[in-house]
Amino acid sequence: MDLVIGMAGDREIAVDAQELVTGRTCIIAQSGAGKSWGIAVLCEQLLLARVGFCLIDTEGEYSSLRDRFPLLWIGSGKGCDADIEWANLRELMHEAICSRTAVIFDVSEADMQAKVTLLADVLYDLESGLKQPFLLIVEEADKFIPQSGDSVKKIEEISRRGRKRGLGLLVATQRPSLVTKNVLSQCNSQILGKLSIENDLKAVSLFFSSRKEAGELADLEPGEFFVMGRLRGEKTRMRFRDRICEHRGTTPRLVPGKPPGPCAGPQKDPVPPPAPGNAVVPVLLREEALGIAMARRKRRLLFFEPEERVVSGERLYRPLHRLEVRYIGGFIRKATKTASFCIDGLTGCIVEIDRGLKVRPGFSELLGLDEAAVRIVTRLANGGSTPVEIEADTRLPPDLVKKALKNLEKAKLVTTMKTVGDTTVYVPLLATEVPGLSTLRPGTALPMEPLREPPAEARVTEASLRTILKGLEPTAEIVGFDTIYYPVYLIRFESDRTERSILLDGCTGKELHFPVT
Repeated sequence: MDLVIGMAGDREIAVDAQELVTGRTCIIAQSGAGKSWGIAVLCEQLLLARVGFCLIDTEGEYSSLRDRFPLLWIGSGKGCDADIEWANLRELMHEAICSRTAVIFDVSEADMQAKVTLLADVLYDLESGLKQPFLLIVEEADKFIPQSGDSVKKIEEISRRGRKRGLGLLVATQRPSLVTKNVLSQCNSQILGKLSIENDLKAVSLFFSSRKEAGELADLEPGEFFVMGRLRGEKTRMRFRDRICEHRGTTPRLVPGKPPGPCAGPQKDPVPPPAPGNAVVPVLLREEALGIAMARRKRRLLFFEPEERVVSGERLYRPLHRLEVRYIGGFIRKATKTASFCIDGLTGCIVEIDRGLKVRPGFSELLGLDEAAVRIVTRLANGGSTPVEIEADTRLPPDLVKKALKNLEKAKLVTTMKTVGDTTVYVPLLATEVPGLSTLRPGTALPMEPLREPPAEARVTEASLRTILKGLEPTAEIVGFDTIYYPVYLIRFESDRTERSILLDGCTGKELHFPVT
């Protein structure tokens, strides 16, 4: 029997139900990549096929399955079929296995570790005698079978010996690097979505023939997954099919309230609405950032050399300005063009949001210059230009060129040389080439949430960027401008002789290199 779970283009993608229910499968994807949606689709297809399973629900987000399907809900909520604190779990699970009934085991308001330990013990014991196909789905597996810390040992036992009993296992997590390898290594079927953090890509590399192949996960769009292993027999890229039931695992949406009527009584001071989602959701935990920092310490090579210590690690939110610029461009036929891109609000560097931050040379050296100075320094020939050539190229009057050149010399952005005939030539000293508007890209969207911590204050303003853009392209106009905030970790090192600091990307853990300001 096959279960159709998704689409690859216009082709349906089905998986082997026998392998899913009695085998070992992992479904892995970072926050916002569609993992919960995929689990719900699998559950709906199992319910349609009348296949028994038990889903450990840590957030109470799978309640909508009851809207369309008969199932047993064990939890602490008002509408539950059985109270998780008082239910005879052995009796309920025996009946569920024998009747192929689906069970939602809602631990969102209970002692998760204790209740899941009891459930795993009961299922393993029952299936040792019943030997009926039944699937245990463990959401947020890193909570129950962590790489370090207390683990539910019976889940590890199920991963090794459950197949003979007909008891299958599906573990789901956003952070595979935090799940014990004892279980992941047993998963001979995989459904893998987008991953960005280096440690997580390393954790799933055991499923691929090379690290390069594992790196393809970082290129997936939210909602895309690779189905691999025994479920399909061949690696397949797909999107999960539409849900039958309402998806209640999404972030709640802000809905404007209705104004009070004329008889609503005395009015209270209005409550300010929640802030919009203006901060990128961090993926890296502080403990993980400190772990990466420990590996980047300068080690002692000789006895007398000092060894670095990690003295602090704090998460900061870096302001990024998103711009939309219109200008007249084109070599042969002039037309209105649009450029969308991001600027680091502290340095003026260009940043691309693509599986984390990518820092490119930008406008940092041009900050503080007026429009004429920007136009001159970015148009100087590498071998130098004379004042007359500058006037002809920029179409600026001589007095304005003279003033701008003096300011550029003061800023150490140009130097002068004397040629034959004692003519002064101005040579640019820009450290990096300033990019053209046509080369700038907006990057990709990442999951956002309201900013909950004080961010770093932006030094780069919309007005200063407008001056630079006008200097680069006189027709340029900023038609869109807003600021979002990106999580980074500031790590400080110390030794007996030196101090230094690095910035780690809060979504990938990679080191970021911004110019010193």
